[in-house]
Amino acid sequence: MKKLVQKKSLLLVLAALLLYAATIDTGLEPRELEGGDLITHQYAQVQARPSNAPGYPIYTMGGWAWSHSIRALSQLVGNPQPNPLPILSAYSTFWAIIALWLLYQIIHHLTRSKPLAWILSAFLAVTYFFWYYATTTEQYSSAVAQTVAILYVYLLWRKSPTKSHKLLLLLAFLCGISLAHMLTVAFIVPPLIIVVLLDNSHLQFWRPLFWKSKRQIGNFVAVIGAGILPLLSYLYVYVRGAAHPEWWGNGEWTTANQWFWAFISTAQGREELSWGLQPDAPFWGGGFPELIWQELSIPLFVLGILGIAFLGRRLAFVLYTTLIIYALFCWAYRLGNWFQVILPAYPLILIGVAQIIHKVLSILRQTARAKIVQQAATALVYALLIGAILWRGSTSLAQGVNSRNRAEDTALTTAQTLLNPLLPNQTLPQDAALFGALDETLALQYLNQIWRIRPDLSVIDRREVAARLQQSSADNNEFSTPIFATRRAARRLYDELMLPRRNYGLDLRLSSHGPDWVRVQPSSEPVGNQPFPRVRLDQQILDEVFLVGYDLDIGKSGSQQALFVTLYWRLPTGTWPAGLSLSVRPTNDGAFVLDPNSEQPNAIIQQDNGEPMQGLFDLLRLQPNDTIADPYRIPLSTGNKRMANGALVILYRVTESGFENVAEIRLE
Repeated sequence: MKKLVQKKSLLLVLAALLLYAATIDTGLEPRELEGGDLITHQYAQVQARPSNAPGYPIYTMGGWAWSHSIRALSQLVGNPQPNPLPILSAYSTFWAIIALWLLYQIIHHLTRSKPLAWILSAFLAVTYFFWYYATTTEQYSSAVAQTVAILYVYLLWRKSPTKSHKLLLLLAFLCGISLAHMLTVAFIVPPLIIVVLLDNSHLQFWRPLFWKSKRQIGNFVAVIGAGILPLLSYLYVYVRGAAHPEWWGNGEWTTANQWFWAFISTAQGREELSWGLQPDAPFWGGGFPELIWQELSIPLFVLGILGIAFLGRRLAFVLYTTLIIYALFCWAYRLGNWFQVILPAYPLILIGVAQIIHKVLSILRQTARAKIVQQAATALVYALLIGAILWRGSTSLAQGVNSRNRAEDTALTTAQTLLNPLLPNQTLPQDAALFGALDETLALQYLNQIWRIRPDLSVIDRREVAARLQQSSADNNEFSTPIFATRRAARRLYDELMLPRRNYGLDLRLSSHGPDWVRVQPSSEPVGNQPFPRVRLDQQILDEVFLVGYDLDIGKSGSQQALFVTLYWRLPTGTWPAGLSLSVRPTNDGAFVLDPNSEQPNAIIQQDNGEPMQGLFDLLRLQPNDTIADPYRIPLSTGNKRMANGALVILYRVTESGFENVAEIRLE
């Protein structure tokens, strides 16, 4: 029998693993990088830093071991930079699988029906929020796993008097973990303690008047100790926090002790979870319990609530009381984290569904004279439940539960190009410091610290840029770290550093480093070698403009493809003629390359700029006859039938009648 149960539960685990692997999170939306639990848990698990208050120490330490072990295995099989999203999300999958397996065991323990246990556990697997949090990096699936683990160990303890003390120690330890994990998991603990204390078969163990030996007293102390033991994990929070004050966040703390006690007391979290009780509001406002019956369906919700009554007085008391506490919590804290208690409620209600269906089928087996009636009723019930799985699974997919390769996961796209240029000569130098706009900074930090793409690079803010530039000037530019700003952020950085009221005392010079980066350095630093083109032209365009030459490359990496053009201008006056604009257009054998993604027919791919350096020309502070590199990256669609093998550079002016071309230069 045990082997058969293991085979059935193994099939459930395998099916859930395949489902979650096919829909696991692989990318980030821009808003997700800005903050929230999802990104917080990722940094915590990779860097072994405390997560949200009170730190989730046991969950986070487990996630750290998980992420680094899986990453090491990936590197061992030849993937040096594995995507961290699926690795970190798989930690949630791990807990979701445990929750499903435990639910299967509980239902089988109570009903001895393997099909019923399998079907209802599979139904939980495809509910929207359980599925979503099983494939993304938040801790809710672990809360479900811990809740059903507590319930399962209680059932085993109740059934096994010969192993009661060992199981009681385990039960106390699991309950204690809630104090070092999600505190709302502890909502199941008070009713559980009550039924344990009232259990007749263990009555003498708990009543001090009946203690007759030191062994009994020792057993009691051991149980209390097992419940308190998980609190030692907060030493990790203290040690890691004390070592990294930069992780403390907003607040005024002068010592690690002050920060630690404020953190684990969840002061900030309690402020966010403000008391929201509204006496005149309906009981189920704020999403609970409507969300449960929307997910489980009203018939299963009603069956589950009714079915709990058939579980026996003590178990029914535990489940009903826990659900009532969940409901009161959500009612009182309408704007709080009600997901914490909605998800653990799902398996509790499904246990009630299993019990009432088992009860009805048992009555039919006892009362129906014809065996075919029993079989037909059983088949009908199972068919309805399988239909419920298909309904719930298809609805969850339609609601967007699939987190793999979402079109909106664009948060890291630009930053990946910034750190991994398609051309080797545009790679950032070792140990460079980077400055970007907020969204670029968040993405660069993620790729640098979590994905470990170019971990030698550091992402710094404006004050750090100023400090490093000042130090570089003071040290006569010896051993200075090269500093780069993204094209988008360069002007803002330049303006802020050069503003007199900032009093930085800096005199800066900018120069190009490929199409995406600008080198920022004190003007006192040596200029170095003048940029030199691979194709030399020395073509005079106007009296004030010479095209010294150009570089032309096609860069390709996977599905990414781009035309790279670098124009080298020499300006006798050090200025660009007013009103003169540039247009760079990819060509194939002289013909323009069309844009297949444009809604306009026969639209061509092109990049237009009013002057060189993509809007940063006025910051270069050129001397007469300086040569500047003017780089462009022009994305090419993989849908192009004709790929670029050249480019046309057009210099033009805007006139009253339209455009006047000043020069056309073909680059091959």
